[in-house]
Amino acid sequence: MKGKTKGFTLVELLAVIVVLAIVMGMAVVGITSVLENTRKSAFAADAKSYLEGAHQLVRADEANKLLGGTTTYAPSCSTGTTQTTFIKIDDIPLDSGGKSPYGNEYVKCNNTTPTAATTTCSFIRVTATITGTSCAYSYEIFLTDSVYNIPFTAEDQVNASKVVKKS
Repeated sequence: MKGKTKGFTLVELLAVIVVLAIVMGMAVVGITSVLENTRKSAFAADAKSYLEGAHQLVRADEANKLLGGTTTYAPSCSTGTTQTTFIKIDDIPLDSGGKSPYGNEYVKCNNTTPTAATTTCSFIRVTATITGTSCAYSYEIFLTDSVYNIPFTAEDQVNASKVVKKS
């Protein structure tokens, strides 16, 4: 009579390998989803940084106007009608940036002057509206890295759900 041998049978080892493969497959799907959501959140955070930069440019323009200078970025509030200006993201000084979380460069307007119909480069539309004697500014952004974008979105609506892949 032979003695008992210790160990696993080939069938048992194959069953363990199959179970591990299934668990790994589910983990990869979960991690991919988390990474995509993180990238979208970072893209939206970049858009908010550009919007804050636009606010700073408009405030600097207002201060310059009070000192008798001219304005470049702030829409005029003196005409009594709604006025709009466009700020290219190229003009917004950020400490870092230029690349999206997807590794692509944000598309700059360079020598193109954006308009309301522009969808080929990244910019911010600033609108001045006169209410009584006060002037209020509203900001909308169009941010693209040539693969992903945030279509025209009001400042208070910018979030990860607005980031879409271009078709």
